[in-house]
Amino acid sequence: MKRTVLILLLTLSCAWPLLAQDKNDPKSTQCTLPLDSAPELRGLRLGATQASVLSRFPGTSTGKPDPFGISQMRLTVIETPLSSKGLSSREKAVQPDITSGAGEEAGFIVDSAKFPALKGVRRVRVRFIDGRLAYVQLGYDDSIKWSGIDEFVATVAQTLSLAGNWQAPDSDDSGTKELRCGGFVVTGNVSGDSSDTRIAAQLSVADVAAAKLVAKRQNDLKEKAQREEDAKRKTFKP
Repeated sequence: MKRTVLILLLTLSCAWPLLAQDKNDPKSTQCTLPLDSAPELRGLRLGATQASVLSRFPGTSTGKPDPFGISQMRLTVIETPLSSKGLSSREKAVQPDITSGAGEEAGFIVDSAKFPALKGVRRVRVRFIDGRLAYVQLGYDDSIKWSGIDEFVATVAQTLSLAGNWQAPDSDDSGTKELRCGGFVVTGNVSGDSSDTRIAAQLSVADVAAAKLVAKRQNDLKEKAQREEDAKRKTFKP
């Protein structure tokens, strides 16, 4: 009997370091999900066509794509004041945001009562690349008080069934953590937003391949400009 117990203890003592190593090994908690398994945020899923996303919010639009194929839109979600209850449903559902400055991001104000899927959301940002949804960011209101970034991302991971190790990005922002997967990146933030003090937390999901494509296009354009500058210097005549 004593011999059996001794063997069992020796076996466990040998196995424990392996179990501990597996638990602390980053590879064992790495998210390998592909793009088609990216989470849907309030009905917005990466890869959706630009037309299908805009059709969910009649009256919205984006500007012309920039040289890299990017077009963007921002939705500010508000509650309709009692003074405007007499307006037609179409008139108050979506309106251009005249307070937003000129830029590449088209801005609109949407009535939360007309879009129940956005309950608890203060702002929506979407980015399209070549007509496909490549980035979604939601800014949530302060109806929920988060104790910190760890509590927020733990709740997100459980709700969206995302397994993996959330890490702080390469910055000094202690209120941000991200989960890098095979085809997408999910980023959570509870640092607040200077443009809207009622935004308590933000969550975004981005297409990894699309981001790399834009980076390549930007690099190609930079290299082309450099070659043109080099050619001008070579052919310069005093």
